[in-house]
Amino acid sequence: MKKLFSILLILILVITCFSGCTENADNGTIKIGSIHPLTGGMAYEGQALVNSQRIAIDKINAEGGINGRMLELVVLDSLGTTGGSANAARKLANKGVIALTGTYTSGSSQVVSRAAEKSKIPFVVTVASSSTLLTNGYKYSFRIQPSVTKFSQSFIEYFKAIKTDDMQTVAFIYEDSNYGTGIAEYINEHIEETGLTTVGMIPYSSSTTTLSSEVTRLVALNPDILIPVGYYYDQSLLVKEITERNIKFKYIIGVANGAFSDAKFLANYGDVAEGYFDINYRYNPNSPETQELLSTYREVYGEDIPVAAIYGYQSIMVIVDALKRCDEISPEGLRIALTQTNMPEHVLPQKEIIFDETGENINSAGVLIQIQDGEHVIIYPEEYAEGTIR
Repeated sequence: MKKLFSILLILILVITCFSGCTENADNGTIKIGSIHPLTGGMAYEGQALVNSQRIAIDKINAEGGINGRMLELVVLDSLGTTGGSANAARKLANKGVIALTGTYTSGSSQVVSRAAEKSKIPFVVTVASSSTLLTNGYKYSFRIQPSVTKFSQSFIEYFKAIKTDDMQTVAFIYEDSNYGTGIAEYINEHIEETGLTTVGMIPYSSSTTTLSSEVTRLVALNPDILIPVGYYYDQSLLVKEITERNIKFKYIIGVANGAFSDAKFLANYGDVAEGYFDINYRYNPNSPETQELLSTYREVYGEDIPVAAIYGYQSIMVIVDALKRCDEISPEGLRIALTQTNMPEHVLPQKEIIFDETGENINSAGVLIQIQDGEHVIIYPEEYAEGTIR
């Protein structure tokens, strides 16, 4: 009898322990993984994405979290490489994150997308524009931002509003990953729709330390329009080279340019870049939530928010919107809720955020920006316009 009592007591203790562990897990933080380059040539952009995610996390936690549970951002450095991103995704899966976010480059996002599918953890892309990213039939990947194809189509559409009689020839200079190559090649393949003639296609590696020879080639081509596509660091090299050599192009029109639409770029090159165009990410200037984000970022980090970082903030808010609708707070519950997203309130210059069967945001959109008097001014679409072309 004594032995039976001891066995029953042990069973009660074990059940109580497991019950307590479950309760603690249910009431613990909801972890969201963040994979971005925090070292290397893209650390500026990667850190800004993480910064904006932290603002979103703090905002939701200050409002009481998700049913009383706080959010926790678990950040790992992708090192700006596919290997580093894959390793970070594995580590975060082992840390029990409910979602993954990232990664700023398309190559890294491809490997995280595969890892998400394998681990069955939803992956919400912050920034990565490759048009092939969501073509694998995966069920766990979602992208809010415009793809290479959408940016390129926006160029063709918006160019009709820019074009003047002295715009006849164009040259492309672009970083040679899926991102840069994809945009340059798509526009070139549809160049007849713009009435332009392409006189040169000049690729380069984003890890380059100089674009001197490439700029020399551009001078020889003498295009009416220069279309540069690249990240902040390499595009800054391009503008630096052009400026130091006092080279003038009639028009410079970036497409998803990592520098031209960035606040830091204005601080460094505002006078030089007067009149530059860019078709890029942007926030909705008419949204009160946008104004709150801009103000908070400036107050917390002492600078204006880099434009790509808008998608870091929005990635968290999309996850939060889905978590609030989850029947079960779990990766699978979150995935199901994400597929049902219809989010009219957000900070982007577009209609509702809605994902199609591939995970693509069907209303994603870029805007046409011109640098005027040292400021970024939205020109198109009209519902978000802050000025007209100069």
